[in-house]
Amino acid sequence: MKYALKITITLLFAVAFSLPSYAEDLNYNLYHLSADAEDEIDNDIMKVTLLALHQALQSSEANKVVNKQMASALKTVKTTKGIHYETSNYQTQPVYQNQQIVGWKASQQIELKSSDIDQLSNLVGKLQEELKISSMRFDVSKKVLQKTENVLSVEALNQFKERATLMQKTMGADSYQVVAINVNTGMQRPPVRRTMMRAEMSMASDSASPSVEEGNSTINVKVSGQIQLIFK
Repeated sequence: MKYALKITITLLFAVAFSLPSYAEDLNYNLYHLSADAEDEIDNDIMKVTLLALHQALQSSEANKVVNKQMASALKTVKTTKGIHYETSNYQTQPVYQNQQIVGWKASQQIELKSSDIDQLSNLVGKLQEELKISSMRFDVSKKVLQKTENVLSVEALNQFKERATLMQKTMGADSYQVVAINVNTGMQRPPVRRTMMRAEMSMASDSASPSVEEGNSTINVKVSGQIQLIFK
């Protein structure tokens, strides 16, 4: 038992004395580096939110009109291929005047998404006869985004390696090792450029499609990390 205890104590002392030495090695010749890569790609997804809205003296009447508007919209949407849709935010709220309820307002949203921007624009023009556009934006599809991020990640990492090698040669080190590295991705979307055309502004046609420009988004990848130069 005494022999085993002596070995254990000896090992503990060995570990205790080796830890500061290891930590001390890591604290020498450390350098922070960063690199980034970016690219502009075309937005290939269009997203539109439309609103069915009606106000009446009775809540049942307001709901009835909104239900009719949405049913008509869904019928039109379902006959159009390649459109992803989802209804949401059904609400019925009182309308107050002088702290008295003077009516009821009902509303419901339908969200549309498609990679066929021309087709979705035409569909929105038809739906504008009864619904109002609440929002419109353009995005990059997940498949295109992931592919672009992978390409940019390789480019940024290669830049990081080049700068690490440059640091090593400039400082006269024999080699280097990567201590830590972070890869962050991001996307910047410019303001949507669009011209909203209301149906009532065009009497010559049955519907007026919004004139849109999908624009592009800037995808960026930033690599940051720490290297340790090794001198033999």
